[in-house]
Amino acid sequence: MKVGILEFQDNPFIRGVVQRLSDLDTEFISLGELVHPRPSPYRVVIDRVSFCDPYLRTILRYWSRGGAYVINNPFFTLTTDKFSELLLYDSLGIRHPRTVVLPRINKAEDVREMVAPPDWKKIEEHVGFPCILKPVDGYGWQDVFRVETPDALRSLYESLSDSRVLVVQELIHHVDYVRAFCVESGDVFIVRWTPRPFDMAEYSLLGTDELKDVREELERKTAALTDAQGLDFNTVEWSITADHRVVVIDSYNDVPDVRPEKLPAQCFEWVLDRFCACVRRKLASEETNPVIGPQAGPPSGPGLKP
Repeated sequence: MKVGILEFQDNPFIRGVVQRLSDLDTEFISLGELVHPRPSPYRVVIDRVSFCDPYLRTILRYWSRGGAYVINNPFFTLTTDKFSELLLYDSLGIRHPRTVVLPRINKAEDVREMVAPPDWKKIEEHVGFPCILKPVDGYGWQDVFRVETPDALRSLYESLSDSRVLVVQELIHHVDYVRAFCVESGDVFIVRWTPRPFDMAEYSLLGTDELKDVREELERKTAALTDAQGLDFNTVEWSITADHRVVVIDSYNDVPDVRPEKLPAQCFEWVLDRFCACVRRKLASEETNPVIGPQAGPPSGPGLKP
């Protein structure tokens, strides 16, 4: 049974994974056209790239529906966004910023009969200023803004909303900010994180007694979110306020950033160890990814043609 790897071969994290799985049959995936039926040649696929390429994501959904186990599940990105996630937070009793989703300016279709312009006064009263503006389906720091005034918010909305659905969120004033790495909704490693755009963010280890009063809550809620979102490997971002409240900022990351030059060595080694153990467990099991729609068996024939 093979482990397929969808990642650049010079990636330091994946090089560490390959080294630790050297007793297994691992292979970097290379794809051209695929003709149906084409069962997956891999029992487990480590996917770190398909989020940015629709063709690769299509192939992984095909293989996953046919019985391969993909880490992380390639179907679940279809079911989540930064607005619908709020219902999950509410159901789990997790605090989150006050949030408003903004109507999109649709230049291709006239939907004014169904979609009204934003009520800026109502939005200001709900989230306040300064606030955060970001895409509902955003990744990383792309099109994420701290907005200081109503005029600035309207200007950004007019420049972005023809191409993106945007959310406005209350700015949480924090005294600490952390990222919690989670593998298989069980093990959690919390590391302090200073969020900055353009790859300027910094990590540092927490002292033994730091965040002692909220650490158990962070671990428990990180595991609950990772499990509820169907992820094997995830990072959750938390803001900790002056009155010791934990507020979730971002909870769905199907390709966590794991770079040895950024992470503290202890955290990097922890992630590498737990992730490789996860791959081994999936390889030894008969587990398959939950999929959207009916579960198919492995492709077996050409099917009917019109």
